[in-house]
Amino acid sequence: MSYTNRFTRRHFLQSLACAGAAGMLSGVPGRATAAGSYNGKLLVNLQLVGAMDVTSFADPKVNIAGKPVINDWAKTAPAAKAGNIAYAPFAANAAFFDKYFQNILVINGVDAQTNSHSVGVLHNWSGRNTEGFPSLTALFAAVKQGGMPMPYLNFGGFGATQGVTSVTQVGKISVLQNLVKPDLAVSSNKLYLPDADWQRIVAMHSAGLDSRSADPATLEGARQQQQLYVDALSRSDAISNFASLLPTTANLEPTRRAGTVTSSLHQQMQVSLLAFKAGVSLSADVFEPGFDTHQDQDTRLTAALSNVTDAIDYFWNYAASLGIADRVVLVMGSDFGRTPYYNSGSGKDHWPICSVMVMEQNAGYTNRVVGLTDSGHNVIPINPVTLQADSVKGVTMKPEHVHKALRKYLGIDTAAVTQQFPFTTTEDVAIFG
Repeated sequence: MSYTNRFTRRHFLQSLACAGAAGMLSGVPGRATAAGSYNGKLLVNLQLVGAMDVTSFADPKVNIAGKPVINDWAKTAPAAKAGNIAYAPFAANAAFFDKYFQNILVINGVDAQTNSHSVGVLHNWSGRNTEGFPSLTALFAAVKQGGMPMPYLNFGGFGATQGVTSVTQVGKISVLQNLVKPDLAVSSNKLYLPDADWQRIVAMHSAGLDSRSADPATLEGARQQQQLYVDALSRSDAISNFASLLPTTANLEPTRRAGTVTSSLHQQMQVSLLAFKAGVSLSADVFEPGFDTHQDQDTRLTAALSNVTDAIDYFWNYAASLGIADRVVLVMGSDFGRTPYYNSGSGKDHWPICSVMVMEQNAGYTNRVVGLTDSGHNVIPINPVTLQADSVKGVTMKPEHVHKALRKYLGIDTAAVTQQFPFTTTEDVAIFG
């Protein structure tokens, strides 16, 4: 038994009592939900870090005679189409769109109004270009969680909560394994503590907490947090169910090499879906770096984008195997877009116009493209009801329009917590029909 293992477990047991305050296991005050008691939608934000060139994805642009080359792929092939969705014949796009077009909504012509990464991240994932709003995933967790122990997972990227819910930040999967399996030596997959000893620990802590909870001097908030602590230790709650599902390190999806980037995206998706299945979580942020392609655009984007579409394919296949694919909504976006021309380093620089992709099975709004851009990848204003081009009274779509529509579609727009972060001057755009 190594010193490191002894310290890790001791530190865990000492700190778990403060889990509610630290946000490690707690949701809103109240008992953790029993595994499987939530049967609503499950939300995942896929954040492509660095700004993706959407003209090589689902807003394809071909070259115009006499103007700078927009895309090298367009020198030899036209844009392709799957169902009602046009896409670039680039990377692994054809296989992806041919398989999933019926489950895809593409929102093009979204103006992030910035070329700054920090502002673009804020705008696209909170709906506002200044700080102060939580992520969509945090709001969703706050409204829907019902006392889940880990309602909101964040593997990286933007994850502001503004205090509306707790967030479990998963930097390393091994840390999460230690958190939900404190009696297990993960490296050997053998019990760190015999089951009888673990039950004695639980009984001892429960007795002490019961005594303090019965004390009239104990504040109600402290009593609720103490109950969360007991729930977290219990093998009968959702955390225990998650622990039984969470694979060992050896059985996790392996990391992939995507060009110059080591990607853990498949792993992030695997753990998110297992947390959903166990009933401990209902929203998650997963992320993939490698999209800031200022040099060698086509080579780097081919590797990054191919890995992402492969990960999404894995995501839906694995969700189906867990029996939850019909409940998941996947939202994919990036900081902003990239210029509709190459720079001197065969790369593309920052451009404010971007796209958002939403995926869901058996939805009435999919196999559609909403939003318009011209041949030079500039926004065309649209009528917010008909969604047709309207240069007179049309709306230039921005991230807040997308967020407002998503809030309404997900059924969280009228919740009291959501009303603390309103889009009062933002037009309603019929993105979801």
